[in-house]
Amino acid sequence: MTIQSARVVIVDDDIDIMRCVGACLEKSESIQVIDYASHAQSGLAMAVALRPDVVIHDIHMPGADAFWACRQIIDRTDGEVKVLFYTGFPSDHYVDLAMEAGAAGVVSKHSETLHGLAFAVRHVLTGDRYFSPELESRLVELESGQAKTRRSMLSRREIQVLKLMAEGQGNRQVSETLKLSLRLIEKIIAEMKKKLTLNSTNELLVYATREGLLQAELMLQRGR
Repeated sequence: MTIQSARVVIVDDDIDIMRCVGACLEKSESIQVIDYASHAQSGLAMAVALRPDVVIHDIHMPGADAFWACRQIIDRTDGEVKVLFYTGFPSDHYVDLAMEAGAAGVVSKHSETLHGLAFAVRHVLTGDRYFSPELESRLVELESGQAKTRRSMLSRREIQVLKLMAEGQGNRQVSETLKLSLRLIEKIIAEMKKKLTLNSTNELLVYATREGLLQAELMLQRGR
């Protein structure tokens, strides 16, 4: 296999987007789209049977979990097939899950052109991971040498406070809900800003919205 003959399978439940992406990628002489799948399970079957060089995989998929599918593709092809996530929801949480699953990278549908996606495909075939620039800027290298997003640096307590803030609670309400002192809540908020390199409470709330923390909390409450 050479970089000039990359064989690609695209997995996305939006058929129109999938076909558009495929048509644009095939304009590149170095990429050949060999098949499409609209479910994670069928994408896994194609990856095992066809052994493409790269599977371009959406994250929000019906049926099987996309990160589970990524692990299965890597395990069942002995790492020969690389998985590149292409998503419209590039939260820090998803980036961390993608790295934990062994993905070769994450590309944002919002910030990358299809030319950028083609570049990402060629890049991961060199053996390096690829992240869209907006995602790359969020990564930090841990002492172990492993890269993760800044969200991974937040403690469970900090995420708990951030969720309550996203629900609209002020500092005093948060302190009453968690039965912690107001001074401690203010300290926790200040520490979160430092870890996330944010300057204001409004920026924290924007971050919480991007990460889907409010939505996740409401889903948990409905499931109780």
